[in-house]
Amino acid sequence: ALKRFAKKTGQTLRDACLEQAALACQDAATFTPPLAKGGGKGLSKAAEMAGENAVAGDIKKMFVSANDRYSRNAANVLATNLAYATRNNDIGMFNKLIGGGSMKALKSLSPILQRIANDQDYDRAFKKAKNYLNRAEIVLSDYGTIGFVFNIRPVHNEIKGKFGGRIKKNVRPVKKKLLVETTAELKDYIRERQEMVGRIKSGWASALRSLPKPVINGIPKNFGVGLLSVAWINKHTGVQGKNTVSATEKNVDVSVTNTLGNIANIATDASVLDLVYANRVRQMRARVKEHLGKTIDEANSK
Repeated sequence: ALKRFAKKTGQTLRDACLEQAALACQDAATFTPPLAKGGGKGLSKAAEMAGENAVAGDIKKMFVSANDRYSRNAANVLATNLAYATRNNDIGMFNKLIGGGSMKALKSLSPILQRIANDQDYDRAFKKAKNYLNRAEIVLSDYGTIGFVFNIRPVHNEIKGKFGGRIKKNVRPVKKKLLVETTAELKDYIRERQEMVGRIKSGWASALRSLPKPVINGIPKNFGVGLLSVAWINKHTGVQGKNTVSATEKNVDVSVTNTLGNIANIATDASVLDLVYANRVRQMRARVKEHLGKTIDEANSK
């Protein structure tokens, strides 16, 4: 297909291969998640937002803050931790969990537990809670420690690691969410991880930059510039992309590699290679038709 393309467009085989390799890098980034809602448009702002929303959604499947009064999960996890503290005679943990009655999730607990949490006599509150929660079922998370998680990253990474680095849609990664002390702390961590959106795609931008430019009519040409103009992808500079080019008079071999391109099988699951190949074949056909059309028009104008 490339030899026919080069012949029809009047390029050398080497330059035709370099052109298509550059465009393949752009295609690979386009088809690698995150994608816009409905699929595709992987270089768009909508794709970036989809990635950020996916990050936030995954983290919220694992963690909940104790001062989120609107979350039933927060109240349930807090109650479980309180029951565990009383069952183990850990008054220090108990007092930290109730925070002097300041934790907003307490407002979603039973009225009795709310009154206990607001009791300023901490010893009495602990004894009442121990009696009240004596028969409570304690279902603990498989990860982290009882009480608050103060260092979210290692626990988050451990959970992701169990699922190969990615939490797929409709998967519940923990049987019981882990408790973070404040909503602000959880939001800060989510924002920190959202900054990584686009990192995998950036390896394709790196590979594109590494390629020699194809020369057409004596002029070096830039292909794949759409990828290189996307700020949320190109802000990542630590992912290596590379190429190998081998050219003889009759044969040309060009390969491009993104060192993170298939991490956690992200490209395999999204059929990126098949999509890139199909798009390149389709676009080469369109380019040949366009080139022939221009040639005919030029001939007719003479």
